[in-house]
Amino acid sequence: MEKADITIIGAGVVGLAVAAELARPDLNLFILEKNPSHGGGISSRNSEVIHGGMYYPEGSLKASLCVEGRQILYEVAARNGQD
Repeated sequence: MEKADITIIGAGVVGLAVAAELARPDLNLFILEKNPSHGGGISSRNSEVIHGGMYYPEGSLKASLCVEGRQILYEVAARNGQD
């Protein structure tokens, strides 16, 4: 039986994003998921809206994270041919 160097609990959007950041050829990274497939929990209830932060107070952490996250999402999409 192989041993895990890192085990991530949950194959939702956060778990898979963490796994993508940590993945290396020399690392045994395991992802444990209770559902039959990835993204079957809370991640599947996503509204699929890219928020611009306008619903939160200007200068708040939530507003700034929305803006930063939107920019990162567009950059990742462009790098992967999903403009």
